[in-house]
Amino acid sequence: MDKAFSPADNEAVKHHKKTSKTTDTQTQAQFANSLQAAKLRASSPKDKIDSYHTPVQFSWRQFLITLIYENLPPVIFAPLAVLLIESSTSKAWHVMNHRGLFMCSLKHNARGNHIFCWLMMYPIYWLVFSALMMRLFAPVELVQNVDLFQMVLAYLFFSLRALIVSVKYGYYRPEDYARLNQPAPEWSGDKTDRLLVAGGWSRPSKYPGLIEDGLTCAMNENDVALQSIHFTVATHTNGQLQQHKTDQRFTAKTPHNNNDQVASGFVLHQILRTVYNLKPPTAYGLFLMACVIPILLCTFLLRLTYGVEAFGATGFETIIFIGCGFGFLASMTSLNFGLICAHDFNRRAATLKKLGQLIQYPGLRLAEFLYHQPPTQESDKTIEADSNQDPKGHLFIDLNQPSNVFAWMMCRKTLRSFGEAFYLRIQAYNSILLFYAISCMVILNMIAWTQARHHVSTIYLIILIVVVISSICIFTISKATKLQTLSSSQRDQLQNQLFLLEQELMNAENAEMPALYKQIQQAKVLLQQVDESIHFHELIHKPVKVMGYPTTQNVVSSALGIILTGFVLAGKGFSGAGIVYDLHGWFNY
Repeated sequence: MDKAFSPADNEAVKHHKKTSKTTDTQTQAQFANSLQAAKLRASSPKDKIDSYHTPVQFSWRQFLITLIYENLPPVIFAPLAVLLIESSTSKAWHVMNHRGLFMCSLKHNARGNHIFCWLMMYPIYWLVFSALMMRLFAPVELVQNVDLFQMVLAYLFFSLRALIVSVKYGYYRPEDYARLNQPAPEWSGDKTDRLLVAGGWSRPSKYPGLIEDGLTCAMNENDVALQSIHFTVATHTNGQLQQHKTDQRFTAKTPHNNNDQVASGFVLHQILRTVYNLKPPTAYGLFLMACVIPILLCTFLLRLTYGVEAFGATGFETIIFIGCGFGFLASMTSLNFGLICAHDFNRRAATLKKLGQLIQYPGLRLAEFLYHQPPTQESDKTIEADSNQDPKGHLFIDLNQPSNVFAWMMCRKTLRSFGEAFYLRIQAYNSILLFYAISCMVILNMIAWTQARHHVSTIYLIILIVVVISSICIFTISKATKLQTLSSSQRDQLQNQLFLLEQELMNAENAEMPALYKQIQQAKVLLQQVDESIHFHELIHKPVKVMGYPTTQNVVSSALGIILTGFVLAGKGFSGAGIVYDLHGWFNY
């Protein structure tokens, strides 16, 4: 069971491997040129190769195991499943504590997490589960005023969290799985928080080292060491960059760059820090509250309107209605994932846009490019506050330099892979929400065409849920489409640059300037490869996807079409069946 709200220890704890200024300098020393740095594994000693991260892969085994754990009630049944699946009692003990299935060790989790689970999460889970069992198996006369479809909707909504958590563990790395069954501090609550989309990933600035660790992982995955690959920039601009205080792992000055060169790792790190420091918009929280309240109050107000007891007439019915209400309330965090998805797509689009601005004259303003750490009273800090809050000038990357083309492409590849596990999870989360909305539409049509017994409040509830979730999903898809469109936009930018290079080649040839001609020719060849790589990798091989399909305007149209078609079919079913409700809002009571 995942923890929805866990306090962060705010320590720069690296959850995969340790990096330091010393190890970074050693890495730079062995990569004296860009080509070696772009072949990280081939250029590294054999004993270091295994320490590099590989691209994340989805584990169906961990997904299915987690699905079992999360769908069984905690404290009793889920721990029993852990004991059966894990190979030893000691491993099972650590797994159930780290995953929150039976939290009872302060060594594994903070006191606040224990309070949250034992006073809120566990009781709500058992209440929702018990309410479903009562509605299914209690005597009919004791639960006849409870619409079965409402309880099913609440439980399915509540179960979305299990799917979301299962996807999360499916994208964990093998080393993370291994540490989950180890005693603290091999794994801790802080490390769990850092891997939460709603925790560390939504506010990485609150978790020191998270962005730097993610960038290190992305470089490993792309087999590149960006700190040994350099951009050639104006000397006066580079002077400002080298004076800028930043994380020691990603400095502008390295042992192998000149006065007119800046480390590409520094450039990418500054872009990530400025963009990922932004908080989720306040409007998202207000919109979420505006969606939650109507869903929670819908059935109760309609039952009162039709003169029916809001919480039932028997004790069984009261428990079921309370469980149903808490099921919807606890499930509202799932809606928040949809908004976090939109926020992440926005951030990724912003980083790519900044990277594109660097190669478009006059470049990116230094005030927008450089990240300034807020002043802090902590004496032991990795990043120091920079007193220069308004640097002048721009950072421009001239693609007429072959080395700049090479470095820019290495940065782009790494940027696309930054936080890839979160990126893949977010695409899956949006698909899960959309799938639930479609499932609600199927239930609505089943009620209409089979003329099943139901209360009118159920119809309003389904319509409300579908509209809310569809709105969030379509909003998120639109942000994903914007991110995907950037690939085509920047390809157009590169095509224009190639056109200009052709003219410059002609001018250099006519002026009999062989050195300049050779330089431009080399830049042109590399730029053509960059264009082809973006086309294949970002538009064909690994585009942004929703429900397995590349994100385009057609996906938005298809999602809207499915929802609207479902409503139309349901409307025909209700009108054709001649469904009429009694004075208390029941059909086939």
